[in-house]
Amino acid sequence: MKVFISSVTHVLKDERNALPPFLRLFDYEPLRFEDFVSQDRSGREACLAGVGAADAYLLLLGPRYGDPFPDTGLAPTAEEFRLARKRGIPILVFNKTVDEPVEPQQQAFKDEVGHYVNGRLWKSFADPLSLNQAVGEALKALPKPGGPMELHPIEEQRTVPWLHATEFSPDLVSAPVLELHLLPIGRQGLAGAGALAETARALARDARLSGFVSDAEPLTVGSDNARAWAVRPPESSGDWHRKTVEAFRGLVATSAGEAAGFVSLTTDFLGALVNQTSLQQDLAQLIGLVLPNVFPGTDLAPAVAMSAAERVWEGDPGEVGPRSAGSLRSQSGLTIVLEPKFVVGAEDLRRTTGDVAAELAARIVNDVRRLPAF
Repeated sequence: MKVFISSVTHVLKDERNALPPFLRLFDYEPLRFEDFVSQDRSGREACLAGVGAADAYLLLLGPRYGDPFPDTGLAPTAEEFRLARKRGIPILVFNKTVDEPVEPQQQAFKDEVGHYVNGRLWKSFADPLSLNQAVGEALKALPKPGGPMELHPIEEQRTVPWLHATEFSPDLVSAPVLELHLLPIGRQGLAGAGALAETARALARDARLSGFVSDAEPLTVGSDNARAWAVRPPESSGDWHRKTVEAFRGLVATSAGEAAGFVSLTTDFLGALVNQTSLQQDLAQLIGLVLPNVFPGTDLAPAVAMSAAERVWEGDPGEVGPRSAGSLRSQSGLTIVLEPKFVVGAEDLRRTTGDVAAELAARIVNDVRRLPAF
């Protein structure tokens, strides 16, 4: 198991030096900034690549935030944390207890991290010995990476709260919209109006903190007796005959404990292009955003839809815009729908987000291939 160690060095230098040999004793492979400084790339790129290759992300927090990058305003640890969260790998957080004031930016970062982990994987330490012990116990409790993805047939009929019947209908834009729903199986009970109002605020935090909706973009946040939402309203940019981005995306949670995420695809005058890789990345991001907002349950059933499918073709999304030739379909109003067909355990989904996203992406690509050509 590869474990990426993320922290500033202030008051944490001893811990950073003690952790790698300790991890190697138990056949873990530690990854740190120090391991990448000699590579032919920037330290920033190398560290993000390290997070991308890791099986688990280990965040050490102290009183200092670190030096923000000028382009994002985020410190290295904050960028690494967001990437780990986007990938859906296990995140272990440890906070050093020191008699020193916490910088305001660091306190804000701690609040962000604390909201995400919700206390489940957050522990305090005072020195290298206590940190090693806490890390060893936390890693031992994690499922082994690379285990098989277990999908089980769904045994009950579930009605999916598709967005076309709500005020967030994909019909608001001309672009195809990819929407993912996670439905808890076997969960009883409802969330009240007060809980939904808090959920709406949590959805907004998740959308902003993950970069799903940037700080500069508008975000409509609200709730009623049935659902909570944080939605980036559509806003078209670009030329219709080149590349158009309608920027319609959002997160929704219902009183029944279901949650959904959606995003519009970039198009040109011929429509949108998707492939296995692009869809897997989009679905993995949506799963990572949606999963924390589903009612806890033994199993979850995913469902996916893609509206305006007549404007979707298989191909490299990077070719959208520059291309000057392609095909059009004569039919309109086509929708690809993947009704819930299988269930996966919530913890298994956290561990195998990429695998589940790949399975769903493969099914969508197969359906795109079956769409009428003319």
